[in-house]
Amino acid sequence: MKQATDTARWYVVRARPSLELKAAEEIAGLGQVVYVPRFRKEYKHARHKRWSVKYFSLLTGYLFVLASDHWPRVLDCESVDCILRSNNGEPVPILDATVQGIRSKQETGEYDEMRVHGRVEAGTSVKVITGALAGLHGPVSASTDAHVIMMLQMFGREVAAKVPLEKLGQTG
Repeated sequence: MKQATDTARWYVVRARPSLELKAAEEIAGLGQVVYVPRFRKEYKHARHKRWSVKYFSLLTGYLFVLASDHWPRVLDCESVDCILRSNNGEPVPILDATVQGIRSKQETGEYDEMRVHGRVEAGTSVKVITGALAGLHGPVSASTDAHVIMMLQMFGREVAAKVPLEKLGQTG
Protein backbone atom coordinates (compact mmCIF):
# COMPACT_ATOMS: atom_id res chain seq x y z
CA MET A 1 0.00 0.00 0.00
CA LYS A 2 1.34 3.45 -0.91
CA GLN A 3 2.12 5.94 1.86
CA ALA A 4 0.71 9.45 1.78
CA THR A 5 3.07 12.43 1.76
CA ASP A 6 2.76 15.61 3.83
CA THR A 7 1.28 17.53 0.89
CA ALA A 8 -1.08 14.73 -0.08
CA ARG A 9 -4.71 15.59 -0.65
CA TRP A 10 -7.57 13.25 0.04
CA TYR A 11 -11.04 13.40 -1.46
CA VAL A 12 -14.36 12.31 0.02
CA VAL A 13 -16.24 9.65 -1.92
CA ARG A 14 -19.85 8.80 -1.15
CA ALA A 15 -20.65 5.11 -1.41
CA ARG A 16 -24.02 3.52 -1.94
CA PRO A 17 -25.84 2.82 1.37
CA SER A 18 -23.93 0.39 3.64
CA LEU A 19 -21.37 -0.41 0.92
CA GLU A 20 -18.36 1.61 2.14
CA LEU A 21 -16.11 -1.46 2.43
CA LYS A 22 -17.16 -2.85 -0.96
CA ALA A 23 -16.54 0.54 -2.57
CA ALA A 24 -13.12 0.70 -0.86
CA GLU A 25 -12.21 -2.74 -2.27
CA GLU A 26 -13.27 -1.71 -5.78
CA ILE A 27 -11.30 1.55 -5.63
CA ALA A 28 -8.24 -0.17 -4.13
CA GLY A 29 -8.45 -2.64 -7.03
CA LEU A 30 -7.82 0.34 -9.33
CA GLY A 31 -4.54 1.00 -7.52
CA GLN A 32 -5.87 3.88 -5.42
CA VAL A 33 -5.09 4.47 -1.73
CA VAL A 34 -8.35 4.28 0.26
CA TYR A 35 -9.23 4.83 3.92
CA VAL A 36 -12.55 3.93 5.55
CA PRO A 37 -12.75 5.27 9.15
CA ARG A 38 -14.35 2.67 11.46
CA PHE A 39 -15.04 2.12 15.15
CA ARG A 40 -15.72 -0.91 17.34
CA LYS A 41 -18.84 -1.36 19.42
CA GLU A 42 -19.32 -4.02 22.06
CA TYR A 43 -22.88 -5.16 22.62
CA LYS A 44 -24.81 -7.90 24.37
CA HIS A 45 -26.51 -10.20 21.88
CA ALA A 46 -30.28 -10.28 22.43
CA ARG A 47 -30.72 -14.00 21.88
CA HIS A 48 -27.66 -15.77 23.31
CA LYS A 49 -26.75 -13.01 25.85
CA ARG A 50 -23.02 -13.12 25.02
CA TRP A 51 -20.97 -9.98 24.46
CA SER A 52 -19.85 -9.42 20.87
CA VAL A 53 -17.74 -6.82 19.10
CA LYS A 54 -18.83 -5.39 15.77
CA TYR A 55 -17.21 -2.81 13.49
CA PHE A 56 -19.18 0.16 12.15
CA SER A 57 -18.34 2.92 9.70
CA LEU A 58 -17.48 6.16 11.48
CA LEU A 59 -18.73 8.30 8.59
CA THR A 60 -21.63 6.21 7.32
CA GLY A 61 -21.67 6.19 3.54
CA TYR A 62 -18.33 7.98 3.09
CA LEU A 63 -14.67 7.07 2.56
CA PHE A 64 -11.45 8.90 1.70
CA VAL A 65 -9.45 8.41 -1.51
CA LEU A 66 -5.94 9.79 -2.02
CA ALA A 67 -5.65 12.35 -4.86
CA SER A 68 -5.99 10.88 -8.33
CA ASP A 69 -6.33 11.80 -11.96
CA HIS A 70 -8.53 8.75 -12.52
CA TRP A 71 -11.87 10.06 -11.19
CA PRO A 72 -13.84 8.61 -14.11
CA ARG A 73 -12.56 5.13 -13.19
CA VAL A 74 -13.49 5.70 -9.52
CA LEU A 75 -16.97 6.84 -10.51
CA ASP A 76 -17.41 3.70 -12.66
CA CYS A 77 -17.16 1.51 -9.55
CA GLU A 78 -20.48 -0.19 -8.85
CA SER A 79 -20.60 0.73 -5.13
CA VAL A 80 -19.58 4.38 -5.60
CA ASP A 81 -22.34 6.98 -5.68
CA CYS A 82 -20.36 10.20 -6.23
CA ILE A 83 -17.38 12.33 -5.25
CA LEU A 84 -18.11 15.36 -3.09
CA ARG A 85 -17.60 18.47 -5.19
CA SER A 86 -17.61 22.22 -4.61
CA ASN A 87 -20.04 24.63 -6.29
CA ASN A 88 -17.72 24.98 -9.29
CA GLY A 89 -17.67 21.19 -9.86
CA GLU A 90 -14.15 20.47 -8.56
CA PRO A 91 -13.66 17.64 -6.04
CA VAL A 92 -13.28 19.05 -2.50
CA PRO A 93 -9.77 18.30 -1.15
CA ILE A 94 -9.17 17.27 2.47
CA LEU A 95 -5.74 17.87 4.00
CA ASP A 96 -3.63 14.83 4.81
CA ALA A 97 -3.27 16.09 8.41
CA THR A 98 -7.06 15.91 8.85
CA VAL A 99 -7.27 12.32 7.61
CA GLN A 100 -4.22 11.31 9.67
CA GLY A 101 -5.83 12.90 12.76
CA ILE A 102 -8.94 10.76 12.26
CA ARG A 103 -6.77 7.69 11.67
CA SER A 104 -4.70 8.24 14.85
CA LYS A 105 -7.85 8.67 16.96
CA GLN A 106 -9.26 5.48 15.44
CA GLU A 107 -6.05 3.59 16.25
CA THR A 108 -6.09 4.75 19.89
CA GLY A 109 -9.72 3.64 20.22
CA GLU A 110 -11.13 7.11 20.87
CA TYR A 111 -14.25 6.40 18.78
CA ASP A 112 -14.77 2.86 20.15
CA GLU A 113 -17.68 1.96 22.40
CA MET A 114 -16.14 -0.85 24.44
CA ARG A 115 -17.28 -1.77 27.93
CA VAL A 116 -15.06 -1.82 30.97
CA HIS A 117 -13.89 -5.30 31.97
CA GLY A 118 -13.39 -6.09 35.67
CA ARG A 119 -12.52 -3.73 38.48
CA VAL A 120 -11.43 -0.21 37.52
CA GLU A 121 -8.44 1.39 39.22
CA ALA A 122 -8.81 4.82 40.83
CA GLY A 123 -7.60 7.60 38.53
CA THR A 124 -8.56 5.73 35.34
CA SER A 125 -10.61 7.80 32.91
CA VAL A 126 -13.87 6.15 31.76
CA LYS A 127 -16.98 7.26 29.88
CA VAL A 128 -20.65 6.52 30.42
CA ILE A 129 -22.04 4.77 27.32
CA THR A 130 -25.71 4.24 28.26
CA GLY A 131 -28.32 5.87 30.45
CA ALA A 132 -29.01 9.46 31.44
CA LEU A 133 -25.31 10.32 31.75
CA ALA A 134 -24.34 8.85 28.34
CA GLY A 135 -21.46 10.68 26.68
CA LEU A 136 -19.95 12.08 29.89
CA HIS A 137 -16.47 11.01 30.92
CA GLY A 138 -14.19 11.54 33.86
CA PRO A 139 -11.75 9.96 36.31
CA VAL A 140 -12.71 7.16 38.71
CA SER A 141 -12.28 8.11 42.37
CA ALA A 142 -13.41 4.77 43.88
CA SER A 143 -14.44 1.36 42.56
CA THR A 144 -16.12 -1.88 43.61
CA ASP A 145 -16.93 -5.02 41.59
CA ALA A 146 -20.40 -3.63 40.73
CA HIS A 147 -20.00 0.16 40.33
CA VAL A 148 -17.62 3.11 40.33
CA ILE A 149 -17.72 6.57 41.82
CA MET A 150 -16.53 8.98 39.15
CA MET A 151 -16.10 12.71 38.95
CA LEU A 152 -18.09 14.38 36.16
CA GLN A 153 -18.08 17.98 34.95
CA MET A 154 -21.74 19.00 35.29
CA PHE A 155 -23.61 22.15 36.22
CA GLY A 156 -20.41 24.21 36.07
CA ARG A 157 -18.63 22.14 38.71
CA GLU A 158 -17.26 18.69 39.43
CA VAL A 159 -19.93 16.24 40.64
CA ALA A 160 -19.47 12.71 42.05
CA ALA A 161 -21.67 10.08 40.37
CA LYS A 162 -22.18 6.41 41.21
CA VAL A 163 -22.37 4.45 37.93
CA PRO A 164 -22.82 0.66 37.44
CA LEU A 165 -19.93 -1.01 35.57
CA GLU A 166 -22.21 -2.26 32.77
CA LYS A 167 -22.94 1.38 31.81
CA LEU A 168 -19.25 2.31 31.49
CA GLY A 169 -16.97 2.24 28.50
CA GLN A 170 -13.25 2.65 27.97
CA THR A 171 -11.90 6.00 26.84
CA GLY A 172 -9.32 6.29 24.04
